[in-house]
Amino acid sequence: MYGQSSIQMSSDSPPLRSARKQTPPRPPSPPPSPAQAIADAWKRESAESQEAWRRINARVRLRYTAPPRNDPKSKL
Repeated sequence: MYGQSSIQMSSDSPPLRSARKQTPPRPPSPPPSPAQAIADAWKRESAESQEAWRRINARVRLRYTAPPRNDPKSKL
């Protein structure tokens, strides 16, 4: 039906890569906010490390929210 020469591409046609539309490079993304950086770091922590931090936070919270003890203190 069609000749073999009509199906083949000519040798002077551009390669597919150069025919594709070029996109400009992306500008660098802005640095994350401090809150986002902390959230990202927390996600990278192991489960054991996260649990250790939770225990530490619970202890500190109890220490600073408990009413002060009424131990007699020396005045010296």
